[in-house]
Amino acid sequence: MTAKRTKERSQTRAHAASGSSAGSTSALSQRPEFTTVCWQPKSQPFLFAGVSLVYLSVVFGVYWFSEDVVMASISLVALLLVSWRLWIPIRFHIGPTGIIQSVLGQQRQLGWGYVLQTRPHRRGLQVIYQTTAGQYSLRKTIVISVPFAQQDLLKSTFDYYLQDQ
Repeated sequence: MTAKRTKERSQTRAHAASGSSAGSTSALSQRPEFTTVCWQPKSQPFLFAGVSLVYLSVVFGVYWFSEDVVMASISLVALLLVSWRLWIPIRFHIGPTGIIQSVLGQQRQLGWGYVLQTRPHRRGLQVIYQTTAGQYSLRKTIVISVPFAQQDLLKSTFDYYLQDQ
């Protein structure tokens, strides 16, 4: 090997290593990643307060008409279970392998091949995906809510991974 080729290779390796945040020359480490936590009390406090007031009034109404604490408690538990996404933080990690959604320690991964399209949402991005092949299979939606300052970064991360689709 000539001296010129050796010098070019060492410069290329140094450039690749400086581009990685961890000092790794792996191609995966140079791809963008985005992590956020969607939690309604923090991201939409007025909506959260409004829903809480409605729930309290419903529970109070159940107690008023039934005069039974057990029935009011059951209605409160039912309302909280139906709307669990309002009360429990959901963590999203967008990276080279797809979207990883974590809820209470349980992780669910959605590979990039399942994502059909993304749409802007008022507080983030709406991801439309389909987990089974077929013309008549259901399409599902995930809404990833982020602060306004991070919306461009989230969109550019999705654009990077979905540019071939």
